[in-house]
Amino acid sequence: MWSLLRSRTRSAAGLPMVAYADVTTGERVELSAASVENAAAKVANALRDEFGLDPGAVVSLHLPAHWQRAAWCAGAWTAGCRVSLGPTGGHTGRPDLVVCGPSEAEQLTALGDLAVVSLHPFGLPLTDALPAGAVDVTLAVRQQPDAYLFDPPSGNSPALDVGDRVLDQDEVLALAADLARDWGLEAGGRLLADDAVDGLPAWLAAFAVPLVTGASVVLVRGDGRAVAEQERVTARAG
Repeated sequence: MWSLLRSRTRSAAGLPMVAYADVTTGERVELSAASVENAAAKVANALRDEFGLDPGAVVSLHLPAHWQRAAWCAGAWTAGCRVSLGPTGGHTGRPDLVVCGPSEAEQLTALGDLAVVSLHPFGLPLTDALPAGAVDVTLAVRQQPDAYLFDPPSGNSPALDVGDRVLDQDEVLALAADLARDWGLEAGGRLLADDAVDGLPAWLAAFAVPLVTGASVVLVRGDGRAVAEQERVTARAG
């Protein structure tokens, strides 16, 4: 996936890839392909360097539909980690790292080492106290180099727990391509993924689907119909 993301950056660095919009607050953030690559490299470097994770380590992600979901999926897969998604991720053992938003931190401390991600529009550090054993990863990610420092994973690197199976990176991309076809998303299109879509499709919509199709995605908190026209969406997830 890292090579595919870099290829996209070389061809369309400044074009939109991932956007997040909250229909209630009006918050909106948009990341170009270059910004997504930068975020992926920083997150991946932090996973390898700050947290000492080797390729194949299990990272359990508990993040809402937000641009940080895209950044952490991209970063975990760039680092060669095996991702378990939310409470239904399928991994039955103890993960090597749990990543969550601030509201989930208290309830997830028993799962293992806990990295808490700021959901501030610009990724500013957290201001509220965290439970014992949890760390704010904002600075750990920000201080990492913009370029990925380690060997990238291959297409057959373990990538995603789905039920009792572990999909490799090529299989994740193939599944994302299937979803894109089901949703009518084409290259250069713009996908809308709001609260109406959940589970595995919602996670793949955040990063893998726009990556494999050359499209962009708008992750919406609330009913996406409120912003569909202004976001110029061409397809809807779900």
